[in-house]
Order: sequence, then C-alpha cells, then structure tokens
Amino acid sequence: MKNGETSKSYYLSPWRSITIGIILIIVGLAFTFMGVDIKDSFWDNLQWVLVSFQGIVEFLTSLLMLAFKLGFLLGGYFFIKYADGVERARLDDEGLYYREIPKGSGASKLAMDAGPLTFAAYKTIRDITLKKTFWAGWQLYLTLDSGVQPLTALGVLKQVEKQEILEKVKQSIRLNL
Repeated sequence: MKNGETSKSYYLSPWRSITIGIILIIVGLAFTFMGVDIKDSFWDNLQWVLVSFQGIVEFLTSLLMLAFKLGFLLGGYFFIKYADGVERARLDDEGLYYREIPKGSGASKLAMDAGPLTFAAYKTIRDITLKKTFWAGWQLYLTLDSGVQPLTALGVLKQVEKQEILEKVKQSIRLNL
C-alpha cells in the first residue's frame, strides 16, 4: 500500500445484506405460520408454531422445525444488523485476504460471511485476472501455485472495486518478484 496506508477492506453493499435479511425473515415467518388454522384452538395453533406435545415423534419433529425456523429468523436478523460490516476482501502489505465460498451444504454457504477470510501472500500469487462471463459477469481469478481460484464471493463488489483490487495485487506482485 502507499502513503502509509496499511490495509484496505472491501465490503458487501448494505442494501444486498438488508435484502437477504428481509428474505430470510419472510421465509422464517412463512414456515412459522404456515398451517395455522384459525378454527383450531389457541393451544393447537401454539403447538403447531412452537413445540408439539401430542407424541414423541411430533415433539422431536417440532423441535427440529423450531430450530429450522429460528435459523431463518436469526439469520435474517444478523444480516440486517451487520449490513454495513460484511467484509469480502482486504489488501494489506502482506497479501490478499478474500472471502471463499465453502464447499458442502447450503447451510455452510449461508454462513460463509461468519468465518475468517482466506489469506494469499503476494509471493504465492502468480497472477490475477478480471474476466467477464455470460452467467457471472465480471469475476476475479487468482492464480496460485495450487491452481486457478475463482473469487466468486467477490462478484458482488462494484466494478471499480474489482479493478482496484486487480491493479493493487498486480502492482504488489511486481514489487515482490
């Protein structure tokens, strides 16, 4: 970095986080109140929404569903609460820190912003390119000793931010050669 700047972070746009949070809350509420019958008693509806005591299978199923519903509602709440602080990438004097989309289940992908950033030292980076694809738009691709790594999670950044990352990493690679 130049002029005494030690690091620069790039964040997910707040409106994207708020939109994701609202969608998660709506889905959570839909699952919570889906199946509520106004003709049933209050106790029956409360058991449907929270925990059912009609039998052991119903109890276990309702506990699992309650956790599922709470996951959506809390996930939406945290996306909205931390809308301005979802870091996707950071550059400093040592290297590039970037958000990697985890392999595995959809739940791990939903929680990808909760984990730490992946670090790539400038001396291990062979190249970085910015390519446009039909489906993903402009994407950054990082070439490491282990192969080409698409920086898919950085696709939500503005075009100017992607270009800035590209230029700063290329400049740092040249300085480390």
